[in-house]
Amino acid sequence: MIKVSVRWLAALGVAAAATLAVGTWIYVDVQRELQTLAASNLRALLDAEVSALETWIREKQLNVDRWSKDERVMGAASAMTRDGLQSGADHTAATLAACRGAVSDALVSAIDALRQSDAADGAKLIDRSGRVLATRTREYCGLTLAPERLQQLKPVFDGRSLFAPPMSEPEWLGREMNGDARRRLVWFSAPVRNEAGQIIAALSIGKFADARFSSSLLDARPGSIGEVYAFDGRGRMLSESRFRLELERRGAVKPGDSTILPVRLDGSQEDTPPHLTALAALALDGIARTDREVAGEVMQPYRNSVGQSVIGAWRWLPKYGFGVAVEVGRDVVFAPLRRVEAAYWLIGGLSGLVLLALLAATLRIQVLRGQRDEARRLGSYELLEQIAEGGMASVWRARHRLLKRPVAIKLLALRAASDEGLARFEREVRLASQLMHPNTVAIFDYGRSPAGELFCAMELLDGITVQQLVEQYGAQPAARVAYAMHGVAGSLSEAHERGLVHRDIKPANVMLCRRGAEFDIVKVLDFGLVKSVSEPHTRDLTRALRILGTPSYMAPERIEHPESADVRSDIYSLGALGYFMLTGRPPYQAGDDLALAYQVVNAPVPTLEGDDLLSKLIQNCLHKSADARPQSTQEVLDRLDEVLHQSAWSAADARSWWANHPGAPKSATEFQPTPKQA
Repeated sequence: MIKVSVRWLAALGVAAAATLAVGTWIYVDVQRELQTLAASNLRALLDAEVSALETWIREKQLNVDRWSKDERVMGAASAMTRDGLQSGADHTAATLAACRGAVSDALVSAIDALRQSDAADGAKLIDRSGRVLATRTREYCGLTLAPERLQQLKPVFDGRSLFAPPMSEPEWLGREMNGDARRRLVWFSAPVRNEAGQIIAALSIGKFADARFSSSLLDARPGSIGEVYAFDGRGRMLSESRFRLELERRGAVKPGDSTILPVRLDGSQEDTPPHLTALAALALDGIARTDREVAGEVMQPYRNSVGQSVIGAWRWLPKYGFGVAVEVGRDVVFAPLRRVEAAYWLIGGLSGLVLLALLAATLRIQVLRGQRDEARRLGSYELLEQIAEGGMASVWRARHRLLKRPVAIKLLALRAASDEGLARFEREVRLASQLMHPNTVAIFDYGRSPAGELFCAMELLDGITVQQLVEQYGAQPAARVAYAMHGVAGSLSEAHERGLVHRDIKPANVMLCRRGAEFDIVKVLDFGLVKSVSEPHTRDLTRALRILGTPSYMAPERIEHPESADVRSDIYSLGALGYFMLTGRPPYQAGDDLALAYQVVNAPVPTLEGDDLLSKLIQNCLHKSADARPQSTQEVLDRLDEVLHQSAWSAADARSWWANHPGAPKSATEFQPTPKQA
């Protein structure tokens, strides 16, 4: 009996020791895997936020650069630098009179007219000596920028646009003033030239930092205590903190004031001794060591600015002068670890139950693995529902598992995964992902499914294709046609500048979308037939005697010589698209593709009623000879600007149309069906 008891005790001890060893191994392994997964998710969130900020900055820089080239702005700047303002004496009567006079008012009014819905909260014109020649805030007239601030504007006078992170207007001037230091703005500067092409001044436009710059970060905060924020090289917050009320209670910020600039990463005021968080100390040390882009993660839990336990990641962007950080609550990241911890402390006295629990857990894991295998998950994305299917690919509505951001997943079918199909799919993703124009569908990610299927993640669009629009509602007003053509031409212009030709512009590949309170946002889809004309030796994936595309909207030279496509072929397709929207029918119609292709090559160019600018432009784009068409999309854009100047399709027009057509069909995203053979 004793022997039996000893044996049972020995067996129980061995079982307990084995269970303890297994429990320890599981605990350490889960902790390591959770840290690895958390680091990956933090980097993904950080990449997404940095990408969104960079896209917004580039968009605003392009706007300011365009404004600086406007004739009214150039004329006002030339007048101000010409009318005695180059005397070299600061605060002279001439400087003050001009800055507070009609010319300065004309320049500010021109900026207000140009910006439209893109509000500019600060506007200044600075000459080469650093004097303020024109400003919306009259008290700054005639002031001279501090030398270090003028040095920072040097790239602008060398001909480059410039972005400056949030700062108050007095700080931007580099002066101690009694102005409203709570007005924290981000600044976009661009060179202004005279008629001779000489750079005579810098146009600087300020936008409130607590608007898009800060709000996009605040909206992305993960979990209940997670935060995404921007910071500068001095450790100051450059965006609003979600903990502003707590910081007010601690006295780190005045009631009702912004956390932008006055608060450091540790939550202290700028005039008090710093006690930097682990992330802040690591980031500022990395910034001090190099002038290149640096990044890092802090996976060991630390206390954030309000004392909560978090982990985080950061990246410094030297070209913009600020960094972005992401923090997530430790409890959120290591929540599964707490359950393992509880089991680990119980296994000493409940070894038998632990063994049973391990067996049950093993069975449960097998069930979960089976369920996981059944669920369609692609990398960081969760597939929700299929929304389209064709011979080569299917399109799914999906969402990012961490960000919960809706996306569209284009999944290449295994049956279409030939060498040519794979190459075309990879080329589409690679080339389209280079394009950042707001009228081009955005590509977010690319990879392979567990089954080996290629997929790409792109923005999920809510709208209607031009094909659906005309088929259901008929011909469109000329102003809307010009507006849609302008958006397509803008997208093509960026592609053409990069040496890319779309080769498949057609009504089914252009969408008018809804996004929040914005309507009729033009999106160019399907870059599956993109060809690089800047790399003539790149293999063309269109086989001999095989025409990819839609003959109704293909240029004659593409039908006769498919390899000869250039930017003018896209311009022809743009004209055919405009013809379809304006008349409700394609330029040529026939019973089959062969007869249709014959008409495109040989039939006369169809005429349009009327002698207006838009009709002339469409006729010109549809010319049989490529040499007789507009030779660049910029030329088309300029002519469309003239059309829209005479008869614009306003935001109110678009809003009214969508309000009166609530049942308009939706196309969730772009989709390319199996190409036809002509």
